[in-house]
Amino acid sequence: MRNVNFLVSLIVMFLSGEGCRLKQPDTFLIEYHTSEIQIDGDIDGMEWSRSTTLTDLYSPWAPAERDSTIFRCFFSQKYFNFCFEVIDRTLTVLEYTDEITVAKGDRVELFFSPSSKLSSYYCLEINPNGYILDYKAQLYRKFNYLWNFNHRDIVGKITSTGYVVEGRISLSELKKIDIDLDKGFCLGIFRADFTGENENSVIWYSWLNPHTKDPDFHIPSAFGKCKMKQP
Repeated sequence: MRNVNFLVSLIVMFLSGEGCRLKQPDTFLIEYHTSEIQIDGDIDGMEWSRSTTLTDLYSPWAPAERDSTIFRCFFSQKYFNFCFEVIDRTLTVLEYTDEITVAKGDRVELFFSPSSKLSSYYCLEINPNGYILDYKAQLYRKFNYLWNFNHRDIVGKITSTGYVVEGRISLSELKKIDIDLDKGFCLGIFRADFTGENENSVIWYSWLNPHTKDPDFHIPSAFGKCKMKQP
């Protein structure tokens, strides 16, 4: 009986903790498709159904909260294409006045870095209406808000269940910031979900567990290694 109880305890621990998360591969392979898409907020196309997909963003700092985000991405001949499909019943969207407005409400985030050293990395934060905050950064938290992505198309749509963000960044621009699709690069995938009226009411979701006491995405452990899947 003791052995049975011990086994049951192990199963409960596995299902309730990080054991229920599949082990992430050392390198995350991103699909490649030859066709280009139109960025319009409609993510029902065939390209998205065949894209690389993540459904397990989670919050190490609020483990009882379950995330409802689907992230998809793929490379095409000219672009890195991505979309977020977010279920959110408590949307917090401030009236847009400038880029910093984006950082005060619900949003999704993508961070690109040539390496895990984060000597230079590039951030894109997008609110449900498609407004963006983009900037260049250096470890640790040295932000240059004057820097911008020049070749990106992004659309945000509020839906009956939350919001959708669809976008793309030109491969030529990624090459300029030393993102190597074949040798690999580092990517951060995040979401901020505000549940109240102040900045302390936010739940932070991440693709990976940064293993920090407090939420922090601006460190190497928040990034995962990615590369393009060969056709």
